[in-house]
Amino acid sequence: MPVRVMSVSRMPHNVRVWVEDCDDERYTVYVDDDLVSAEGAHALEKILNASIRGWRRLDDDTVYRALRRVTG
Repeated sequence: MPVRVMSVSRMPHNVRVWVEDCDDERYTVYVDDDLVSAEGAHALEKILNASIRGWRRLDDDTVYRALRRVTG
């Protein structure tokens, strides 16, 4: 499950970081360019993809309840 990190400008609703779980088993992380440059996004992408071996997908109710508490 590779990760792609992109530095973007002008995301809606003052969002600074957005993660998209794509259909092709890849995650795309969009980071506001006020937080990271294009070079920083590329470096972050390399770091995440180097450490991804220990990652696992959590699709149980505990995760969704935690997200609802955080996001309202």
